[in-house]
Amino acid sequence: MKKVLFSLVAVLLLSLSGIAQTTYTMVNSASQLEAGAKYVLVGYDNDGQAFIMSYQKSNNRHALAIDEAGGVITATVATDPSQQDAPFEFTLDGAPGAWTIYDPLNNGYLYAAGGGNYLRTQTDLTDNGRWTITDGDEGGMVPVSNGGVEQCYMRYNITSTLFGCYKESSNVAAPVYFFKAGGAAEPDPEPSNYPTDFYYLGVGTDIILTWTDATGAQLPHKYLVLASTGNITVPTDGTPVADGILAKNVPYGTQVAEFTGLQGGTTYHFAIFPYTNSGSNIDYKTDGNYPNLTATTEEIYTLLFEDFDEDLGVFSAYDMYGDQGWHQGSYQGTTYAVCNGYANQTYNENEDWLISPAISSNGYQDAILSFRTAMKFDGDPLQVKVSVDYDGQSEPTDFDWVDITDAFDFSTGNYEWVESGEVDIWGILDGYALGYPDFYVAFVYKSSSESASSLEIDYVKVVSYGAEAVEENNQTIGLYPNPAREQVSFNLESDAQVSIFDVTGRKVSETECKAGQAQLDVNELVNGVYFVNFRFVDGTSAVSKFVKF
Repeated sequence: MKKVLFSLVAVLLLSLSGIAQTTYTMVNSASQLEAGAKYVLVGYDNDGQAFIMSYQKSNNRHALAIDEAGGVITATVATDPSQQDAPFEFTLDGAPGAWTIYDPLNNGYLYAAGGGNYLRTQTDLTDNGRWTITDGDEGGMVPVSNGGVEQCYMRYNITSTLFGCYKESSNVAAPVYFFKAGGAAEPDPEPSNYPTDFYYLGVGTDIILTWTDATGAQLPHKYLVLASTGNITVPTDGTPVADGILAKNVPYGTQVAEFTGLQGGTTYHFAIFPYTNSGSNIDYKTDGNYPNLTATTEEIYTLLFEDFDEDLGVFSAYDMYGDQGWHQGSYQGTTYAVCNGYANQTYNENEDWLISPAISSNGYQDAILSFRTAMKFDGDPLQVKVSVDYDGQSEPTDFDWVDITDAFDFSTGNYEWVESGEVDIWGILDGYALGYPDFYVAFVYKSSSESASSLEIDYVKVVSYGAEAVEENNQTIGLYPNPAREQVSFNLESDAQVSIFDVTGRKVSETECKAGQAQLDVNELVNGVYFVNFRFVDGTSAVSKFVKF
């Protein structure tokens, strides 16, 4: 009886206060957005918990946890701009390619302010407040500001529990979901046709797939591209497949999918399935003969791998001076090596080396180094060095080290992880002349009494594909420097026609070279991997590979 009376009182209070709940339904595709309709904006954490956009903070939008089931949210929205315990409702206006998101409580438009990861509200409408909204991953959408600022991608920040605007390359990548008041448009039917011209290009342990978009009365919203070393598991309607190493959700119009870091020397089967809608309404086309192909990755040999799951793993820390040093760090389940010279509210002078064990080339002619970094705060940049004479235990500065820092890409701040790119150690050190000896890799951190950055390193890897240079006509064609910025050099024992091809197989240059030392100008090439074909006067040939950066 008490429970009944309490429920009646609660209903009466809600009626008297004028507070009402509204049902919002997830919109399946950007094509279903409607001008003049009311929406709430939602993001999800890694556990699937929904967070709804709330009040305007100084530089971004707060987010509140909320219940969502089957693509439906029921909420009582805020009625005052200062209210912090309720979601905010927005009015979508404009048109595709120039949508506006209006906040009636603040009498302003959401806009990407630039200069930081800022999502603010302003009364005046500018291009920063006009958005191009496209389909993102797994039903989410990607609002991109038309104003031209670098931080123009509206995303949900899982770590900080807020909505902001970020660079395209940011590791903050959770998409935004639009929920429409009163329900969304009816789900679209299954796509009419499959895509055509399904091809692949293999580069090392990476497989790049391309295709021509499907046509017909009902176009796909996206494609699910699957990979497997066995049989392909055909997707089921109503059950989305999340992105992973062997699965990619690709928006219609992109026509390319990259599967990276696959197992070397392995045959993979690939298939592509167009689909419409998302969530429980996802509708795959699986009838008939779906496009499929088979590709085999190159053999790869791992010479070193460290993810710092167990302290510093196989690496050793050597402190030249200062009280701070390299140690294991962790955040949200991710472990890494970290060094920070700021302690006790003071910038401190430090020089700290993080040194690998001796790495054996095992007779291979290539040793490809890669890693990733994250950093924050101003300070000396991280240095990457390599040595072939270090003894593995003494003071490192007593030995010869080659600085190869400029060959890599690094994080620029805000603890955003950036992949370094792949660099062949022997392409820089001329492994052929050295005889491919054992070598050491070191990451050097420095800080001063005036500045100290926080630097993080993870996934340090050295691999070999067996041989970078191919021996033909009793010649080894070694390219140096490799990677190269302006030119590559090599020695020929006889005259040759030399052609450069990009990874798509397109010839980008061709020249005749005389026997002896020769150079190729690569300054105008875009960054990436290239193959050089040497065709000699006696009809034999050789192929080498280099990286342009």
